[in-house]
Amino acid sequence: MQPLSPDVLAILLPLGILCAALLLFGTGLVWARYRDHKSEENREKLIQTILDLVEPWAGSRTAAWAWYRTYTISALGGLTAEQLIMRGRANDVIAYLTHIRQGGHA
Repeated sequence: MQPLSPDVLAILLPLGILCAALLLFGTGLVWARYRDHKSEENREKLIQTILDLVEPWAGSRTAAWAWYRTYTISALGGLTAEQLIMRGRANDVIAYLTHIRQGGHA
């Protein structure tokens, strides 16, 4: 076998590095994107659930969005529903709204 010329090495070496990088890190990046996408879908479903609970007494979807973004919930640390969801506490907001819907006090 003849040694490879410098020109051939210059072409093959970056391709080899690229292939190695894809093999080592590519699948991890694909998994991370998939995980983040699923997480975003789940967050959107939780937001829609909260808006569905708020809309009947807020009067409209627009008013429900305004409540979601601006109304601080003292029982949950004085944070808005939006802030609570960003902190992973969507189930606390849903439980709070369910409690109110069943006649509980805020």
